[in-house]
Amino acid sequence: MRWICQGFFVIAFIIPLHALAGGTRLPESIHSPPPDQRLIEKFTGKAKTLYYADPQIKQRVLVSDRILDGFGYGPLRLTLDNGTAIYWGARHGEATTESVAIFDKAGRPRLLAAVDSIPWCDGTGSHCAPFTSVEAFEARARRTFLYPGIALFVRDKRDLETYLPYFKRWLHANILGFNVDCSDPKMADACRFVTQTEWLEIIPTRAYLLPSMR
Repeated sequence: MRWICQGFFVIAFIIPLHALAGGTRLPESIHSPPPDQRLIEKFTGKAKTLYYADPQIKQRVLVSDRILDGFGYGPLRLTLDNGTAIYWGARHGEATTESVAIFDKAGRPRLLAAVDSIPWCDGTGSHCAPFTSVEAFEARARRTFLYPGIALFVRDKRDLETYLPYFKRWLHANILGFNVDCSDPKMADACRFVTQTEWLEIIPTRAYLLPSMR
């Protein structure tokens, strides 16, 4: 991973990829209003970030604006048995500009992610074959002129250990196109590859520790 300081604290982490029983199929998600704007703004304060992962675009915006933009279209919410809620969506007109927000059982944001231009393939149709190698993933990014990138934001570095595995599972499902049946023999190799690959070491990823709330 590549760590860049842009006006607030930067932290590095190494967390083992958790084995995911049953492949990458997520529990039932529902359409949902976006996360509470006031909570996102309070969590991020005045911190700024690059809007896009494309290195040629230098636009910097408030982290809250970038995160909230990524919930402009079709927000979904998944609530786990332990009360953790995962929200995700995309920007209007830009399906590859996504946001993820993970809340604890008390309804407090714990981890936010700005996700940009992640190639995906669910194996349906003829537009692509499911990824079974890093080279295939990177080749699709080049063919579609995408610059993949992820920015993670937390206020407590301990929350990375707690909530990052949930984000990784979401990322697996995203790369596979969501709702993939990993028991299907045609998808077995792709599911095995995607869930066993450390994507945060492949996709340029920045992790930021935001200043403590006052």
